[in-house]
Amino acid sequence: MTSDDQFFFDYLASIPHDVRRYSLQVAESIDRQVDHAANAVRDTLSSQSWLPATVRPVPRFRPSPPLSHSFVDRVHGWVLRHRAWSAAILAFVGTGCVLYFGNKKLSAKRRRARRAGNGARKEIVVVAGSPHEPMTRAVAADLERRGYIVYVTVTSAEEEHIVQSENRVDIKALSLDLSAAPSSPSEIHPSLAEIHSLITQPRSPMPGVPPHTCQLSGLIVVPSPNYASSPVATIPPSSWIDTVNTRLLSPILTTQLFLPLLTVRNTNSTIVLAYPSISSSLSAPFASPEVATTRALSGFATSLRRELRLLQHNNIDVVELKLGNIDLGPQYRNPQSHITGTEVLAWSVQHRSLYASQYLNSIEQRPVASTGPSTVRGSSARTLHYALSDALEPPSKDIFGRKVAKKPIMYVGRGAWSYSLIGEWVPASLVGWMLGLRNRQQSLSGESPSGGSSETSWDKL
Repeated sequence: MTSDDQFFFDYLASIPHDVRRYSLQVAESIDRQVDHAANAVRDTLSSQSWLPATVRPVPRFRPSPPLSHSFVDRVHGWVLRHRAWSAAILAFVGTGCVLYFGNKKLSAKRRRARRAGNGARKEIVVVAGSPHEPMTRAVAADLERRGYIVYVTVTSAEEEHIVQSENRVDIKALSLDLSAAPSSPSEIHPSLAEIHSLITQPRSPMPGVPPHTCQLSGLIVVPSPNYASSPVATIPPSSWIDTVNTRLLSPILTTQLFLPLLTVRNTNSTIVLAYPSISSSLSAPFASPEVATTRALSGFATSLRRELRLLQHNNIDVVELKLGNIDLGPQYRNPQSHITGTEVLAWSVQHRSLYASQYLNSIEQRPVASTGPSTVRGSSARTLHYALSDALEPPSKDIFGRKVAKKPIMYVGRGAWSYSLIGEWVPASLVGWMLGLRNRQQSLSGESPSGGSSETSWDKL
């Protein structure tokens, strides 16, 4: 038998197997179609209400589709499938958290003065302000409680007695005569010889204790926050001269005298200028002495800040404290002997007719505590003390060891930041409405042409 015959017989033998396989496939397909048709008929009849319950087929059970996995399950599955990547991500995130929170914990603000190695006080702060002012006394007392050696500038024996009456060993009077300036601005003022000696020569607090050198940590300039409030036409020249000398020229000259002390060593120190900011932010009328002085101080601080940044060590910061309404506490509240608005009686008849009604309206709407502490409550004195402590502390460092610059401007007290924002972005007409100002036609609408009703009202006042 040839090979062709053998192939023919093998082909004939395979035919029954192919017929059987094809017949099984056809039978299975027919069964699936019949089952599908039967299920469709069964489902249709089971939902028909006209069939009797005994004849109606029972609906077949349909399993609900599998629920999708939640996000947590998917993440868990991904972690199990990628163990190496999961470990690397966990290590990276954990290390970052440790560095961030560890640096935040280590650099937390203690708001306490640093001590010398022998436990004695070593940080010196000078408060340049009148001891008659409650804010000067409150700032000096708080800084002394935080561990600073505080010097308060005085210009008379009466002010020196006020400082000594505090009965604090580390609150000292510093007699500073601005008229007796040194021959050269770079020389040390004679009144500052004691502080210069403390920060340049080691001293021992008591026999047997290792000596230490003090550090001048800051100069806090606190001009008087009380300004004359009147129209420009009614303010006498002597009042302008006194305002400029005591609240503008005196802070500038004091800062100039302390610059040689602040630069004698490469230690970190801060110059703090604290002044009221609400009236200057709003450019309020009848407050021109305050607006002119505070804006001049702000310009001086900005120029000085940029000048000191050019130094080689760049270790002196200039911080502006823009003050709002601050309640220093009942022990620092002075009794109000002046009734606001009575100064109108000292004006001439012409000035009364021109400015009186608008001036009194502005007093009623003034956003400052001009009517006494019982009417307008300010922020707690704690906010002022915390801001001063933060300004005096050395600059912090980030997680990479770089020095973080201090905030050049800090808003302290109720209304300081909000009124600054209002004065910058709100239209002038709306600000005037907030201050109770009206145009001339509105103010004259309720008066007689001769102005007799106005004069009568001032006589009653």
